Amino acid sequence: MEVLKKLKRSAYFVSIVYIIIGLIMLLNPTFVRNAVNYIMGVIAILYGLVYSISLYQKKGTELYSKFDLLGGILCISFGLFLIVNPDILVSLIPFCAGVILFMDAITMVERSRRLKKLGFIRWWINLTFSLAFLCFAVFIVVNAKNISDLLIRIIGGFLIIDALDDFIITMILSKKVEEEIREVKVIETKEI
Repeated sequence: MEVLKKLKRSAYFVSIVYIIIGLIMLLNPTFVRNAVNYIMGVIAILYGLVYSISLYQKKGTELYSKFDLLGGILCISFGLFLIVNPDILVSLIPFCAGVILFMDAITMVERSRRLKKLGFIRWWINLTFSLAFLCFAVFIVVNAKNISDLLIRIIGGFLIIDALDDFIITMILSKKVEEEIREVKVIETKEI
């Protein structure tokens, strides 16, 4: 019974942590975005420092030492860049997705042109979708920072929903297990 209580407490604790993280993501995506960039920047700097320090610990050829030093300096530089420019990393993901969609939309426009040239009657349907895709891709590229905030909010909302679901299921299952344990104890006392 004590194990069940510990499991229940830990499940509730995890749910509460998820709800708190989800609320932070939902209400303040800029804080989350900056925190992710700062954490990644610090990790890159620490990795670069360790990588550079390994220069003095290796007893090998001079070629490896130069590469270690260069790799360390690059990691430190990247980490500093992320800390100085906190919007870069999180905005980069939607930007890259927008660029990929843009290239795909250009391919779709070209495909529409080929369909028209081949004499397909409804080539314009493909062109309409292509142009809509093209506009959406440009919107994503131009608004990469705002899209990242929206994405953070969506993830935060899902964390809250997941935590509430876990909370409810833990409550239901723990009551069910407690009922089963009570029934087993009643049966055991009757047998004695």
